[in-house]
Amino acid sequence: MALGQALSRLGATSLQLVRQRLELASLDVEEELLRLVAVLAGVLTAILMLTLALAAAAAGVVAYFWDSARMAALLGVTGAFTAAGLALAWRVARALRDKPRFLASTLAELDKDREQLGARK
Repeated sequence: MALGQALSRLGATSLQLVRQRLELASLDVEEELLRLVAVLAGVLTAILMLTLALAAAAAGVVAYFWDSARMAALLGVTGAFTAAGLALAWRVARALRDKPRFLASTLAELDKDREQLGARK
């Protein structure tokens, strides 16, 4: 009878452990999705606002220099847009490179569990 109870407790503990790990994984997935949605909303809003502001600024610069240096104004505005685009692309690439690994905390907990189970043998 003691062996049956021990196996029953082991099974219940194992199921509880698996359930906790699945809950942690689901929280990691939900957190990642919320972060992604927030980042996308911010990026799209920033792109829209900056596009409108840059278009207005570019039109103002070109209109100001239209009679005296129209080509220089157009090339200057184009160069500024190119530099800003490259800087933003670099920042996005860096953010994607430095983001945490998907399900990192879940995998770390599973590694701890594996180590603890291996140490008990």
